[in-house]
Amino acid sequence: MADQKKSFQIYQFHVLLRGINPPVWRRLLMRSDSNIVDLHYTLQIAFHWSDFHLHRFVIHGTEYGIGRAGCNGFSTDPRQTFLSDFSFRDRERFIYEYDFGIYGSIRFDSRLPGR
Repeated sequence: MADQKKSFQIYQFHVLLRGINPPVWRRLLMRSDSNIVDLHYTLQIAFHWSDFHLHRFVIHGTEYGIGRAGCNGFSTDPRQTFLSDFSFRDRERFIYEYDFGIYGSIRFDSRLPGR
């Protein structure tokens, strides 16, 4: 039996750090089958951060993130929460908070063909 590969799209995001002048931003391309963990680590790499601090995403009014020992956890498993689950609309925004003081505004820009 042939190996059937799951289809995916490419999501383009624009990430802007708020409260910083001049503006600091990154454009990310992520597979739609990426999860919250993948997005978190991609942001860490894109901004040259060390993943040393607590973080959270706020998407559609719900908090998501990777729990840490001794801290409050999140209600969902970040490895089972996929970007495609959110059905983002073009230009929709959500929040990434890192070190509880750095706020990133993440805008979903578009879907690009994957396979």
